[in-house]
Amino acid sequence: MTLVKRSITTILGLPVVLWLIYVGDLPLLFACGIAALVGLREFYLAFSKKDRLIHIIGYLATVGYFVAIFVFGAGYWLLIALTLFIITVQTCLVVFFRKLPMSECISTVYGFLYVPFLLSFVVLVREHPLGYYYVWLIFTACFGCDTFAYFTGSLFGKRKLKNTPSPSKSLEGLIGGVVGATLIGLLYGLAVSHFSAYPENVEYIVLISGVISFLGALFSIIGDLAASAVKRHCEIKDFGNVFPGHGGVMDRLDSILTVAPIVYMVMNVMIWLMI
Repeated sequence: MTLVKRSITTILGLPVVLWLIYVGDLPLLFACGIAALVGLREFYLAFSKKDRLIHIIGYLATVGYFVAIFVFGAGYWLLIALTLFIITVQTCLVVFFRKLPMSECISTVYGFLYVPFLLSFVVLVREHPLGYYYVWLIFTACFGCDTFAYFTGSLFGKRKLKNTPSPSKSLEGLIGGVVGATLIGLLYGLAVSHFSAYPENVEYIVLISGVISFLGALFSIIGDLAASAVKRHCEIKDFGNVFPGHGGVMDRLDSILTVAPIVYMVMNVMIWLMI
């Protein structure tokens, strides 16, 4: 039954995700903003077990942060928004010193940095002049690594990752996942280089796509294990139940949250080096 639910959710949700990435602009920004708010609430509830007044600051900061991206784009304005958010939480800690636990302030800040801030890099990658070509690699790196790791681990997995948040995973599975995702990235780069209507913009796309996919796959594993560590700490199985068979928003975003900023940084650095 769980497999059926997962399949139905994927079939219904995948076209929507593909359309949002293809269109970009305001629809993608709005969708990421909503996902960030839902994921942030899942994170806060995992830690605090119930809604806290201090969490409102995190939600308001999320809205303000995505509005800043829409109005100003990437730049120092985002640092200003992030700074104001942290200072606001610090102010609450001082004003409500005897009523507000330090742990709630820490989880409020960390939750924002972990979910809305990292997720915003999906939008920032897409808004880059060449972002349309590279934003897809965020998802191929995550899902390619996850798929190849599953099948490789099932067939050849012997060395389990002991003393990790996911001891059932195997070293062979992780290697297979990274290799598989890298190959998908290279094939993607080859396809774009041959069929792009603007070949002068994708001169080095094969090399850049391969490097992005390799590093993206490595950090997708980190993202997955980090989310598992959070769930183990909070003693929960899933962050939520928004997606039948898949869990909550955070359960689907765990790898993407880590991979998106890596793609953004590697893309910008490599494009700068190739110029």
